[in-house]
Amino acid sequence: MRTTVLAERARCTGCGACVSVCRRGAIRMQADAEGFLYPAVDAARCVECGACEARCPAGREHPERDVRAFGAQNTDEAVRRASSSGGAFTALARQTLARGGVVFGAAFGGGFRVEHVGALDEKGIVPMRGSKYVQSDASEAIAQAAELLERGERVLFSGTPCQIDGLLARVGTDWGDRLLTVDFVCHGVPSPGVFASYLRAMEEEQGSAVTAYAFRDKRRGWKDFSAVATFADGTERAGTQADEPFLRGFLANLYLRPSCAVCTALRGARHAADLTLADLWGAGDICPERDDDAGLSLVLVNTPAGRQALDACAGELAVFPVDASRLTRANPSLIAPAKPHPRRARFFRAYRRNGFSSTLVERLLAPPGRLERLVRRIASLPGALLRRLRKAARG
Repeated sequence: MRTTVLAERARCTGCGACVSVCRRGAIRMQADAEGFLYPAVDAARCVECGACEARCPAGREHPERDVRAFGAQNTDEAVRRASSSGGAFTALARQTLARGGVVFGAAFGGGFRVEHVGALDEKGIVPMRGSKYVQSDASEAIAQAAELLERGERVLFSGTPCQIDGLLARVGTDWGDRLLTVDFVCHGVPSPGVFASYLRAMEEEQGSAVTAYAFRDKRRGWKDFSAVATFADGTERAGTQADEPFLRGFLANLYLRPSCAVCTALRGARHAADLTLADLWGAGDICPERDDDAGLSLVLVNTPAGRQALDACAGELAVFPVDASRLTRANPSLIAPAKPHPRRARFFRAYRRNGFSSTLVERLLAPPGRLERLVRRIASLPGALLRRLRKAARG
């Protein structure tokens, strides 16, 4: 009797493709104790057809592509300043809308739950701008995109590399220019449950509800970005990567999804998407004449369809080639997955008891003491050497 899709739970990326594949409606995404979504199978509805597992993209290998790297700046300064980096996504989305298509991307829903939504006009893509450092639920959007494509509509679908992989596992790739896929260089996805708990903790401390939240506010500039929470009482709470608790834990890999640690098939030249977007970190060295600290996009063109889409944005984007060999030093996530923080398990043990705590994050991210360093050093010793040391200690 099937109760889940993958026997190896840690491989599941939470893309949601299995939900849209199941014709019996037997699968739904359900949060686990860490707050991540996993597929749960209703045994009463499941007919054991195996379609969900057969179409699951987890661990699927992708061939290396002939990738071309470009920098990009949106010529609309208002768009660029409202975007996380250089505003490339907005230009691509506008091109799809101009051709009568539908744009899918991540936006805040009720209770600041991050979910994938579709947009039919310029107003609809505004909430999709800006980074959302929380894993979104894309299962319904994948099903909607599949239905639109089958009806002959154009679709731009943006998401994490594994979400794009999930979409393509569901719909395939034979759509000509009617499907454009856009992913980004992913550091890893934090737990939605942890973020929700963080917001509740702030509200309790402030005595007021959060009415807006931005992960990448540029009031201090593009490089030294801030996370800003706005409350119903009119106050704001802002913090940078150095002192904002949720950002610090995210960037230190304290509460990323387990599958993020083994995400190697969708990096470098192996992205499944037509285009890959990122911040052009290192711009001060790579293209100092363009770096005004208002944001620059890195655009990796992975397919001919991606190049065609980028060329179509020439009226809105200033595009220039960059040396791909100089990119990885400033952005290691281009080629390597995030290594889990050594205290991740300790964080989640405490989180399951008491929820998010800024004090806990600060304590766990503090440098290890002498005893912990010694324990780690011993644990890293080869097994044979450890056995000899233990035997010597027993005399």
